[in-house]
Amino acid sequence: MASAPHAGQWYVAAQSRALPPGHTLVKTVAEQEVVFWRPQTVGAQVQAASAVCPHWGGPLGEGAVESDGRLTCPWHGWQFHNGACVTRPGLKLPRYLAYDDGLFLWVRLPWDVADMTEPPLQARPTPSKSFAFHLIIESDVYHVQENYLDFLHPSEYHTTVFNHCRHLGREGDVHLVELGYKMPFGRSLLTRTRIWAPTPYQIRNEVYAGLGRGTVIESHITPISAHRSVIHEAYHVPAQNVPRFGWPFMRYFMQRSARRIRDEDAIFAARRYQLRQRGFVDGRGLPIAGQVAPYEDEWMQSEDGQQTAQKLEGLVGKTASSHW
Repeated sequence: MASAPHAGQWYVAAQSRALPPGHTLVKTVAEQEVVFWRPQTVGAQVQAASAVCPHWGGPLGEGAVESDGRLTCPWHGWQFHNGACVTRPGLKLPRYLAYDDGLFLWVRLPWDVADMTEPPLQARPTPSKSFAFHLIIESDVYHVQENYLDFLHPSEYHTTVFNHCRHLGREGDVHLVELGYKMPFGRSLLTRTRIWAPTPYQIRNEVYAGLGRGTVIESHITPISAHRSVIHEAYHVPAQNVPRFGWPFMRYFMQRSARRIRDEDAIFAARRYQLRQRGFVDGRGLPIAGQVAPYEDEWMQSEDGQQTAQKLEGLVGKTASSHW
């Protein structure tokens, strides 16, 4: 049910630094085992393909990378170059379009190298200081994005970071939000930010006033499977906002707060997803015929249950609706 919307999409798979020249990196994206590799040659482009050898299924992620970009299977030593097997020319290795934007590694599924497209890159302030991290969530993509676009919960749920949140309105699909970062003695540092979803797998946050003006947060939501997602998040702070020797100190506290927020969001999104899987939709999954549990069969046979199932059918790969 959830695999079809992945077709033809670009996904962030990992940070660029996770793949040094001459090495391989294996990531699962939309239930596909993908191997990335980067030849030792200066200026060589990152490549990506199925991590399953088409011969006997060997783990290509454990293979050696040659200077010319050939990838060797560790089981039988067969080598692949530009999608063809050097040892057996008739054997083909499914390849994927890959791209390194300097911070993230991207891959496009399904594989069709002849169909050249570009990933939906987000603009970054220059010059700037950046950091990135990732977090796995037991939820589908829709519910993760839905969580980002819920502006009622930050000051009530993320109480260790925020003490104020106010929705200021919209400019088309862009939401204007005022956030108060918690300070000692009940004080608050205010920031105003633009938040929107450029694609069903992204969120962009641009600070336009107050604390950290000019800072950009780009968030990429990549499906690992139909029920599991990973957030790749990057913070870009304009260089003029960073003290001359203060970046390590500033980065430490910013990253600690960012991780805390996303750790809490992982619980939030996972619970929402689990409840919807059981038929609870925004608190309306009530017991049927006086039964508290189990009642899933009765619920799914009801008119409301059928409508819920239709909604769930199209959740993955769709832009989450806002709560405003």
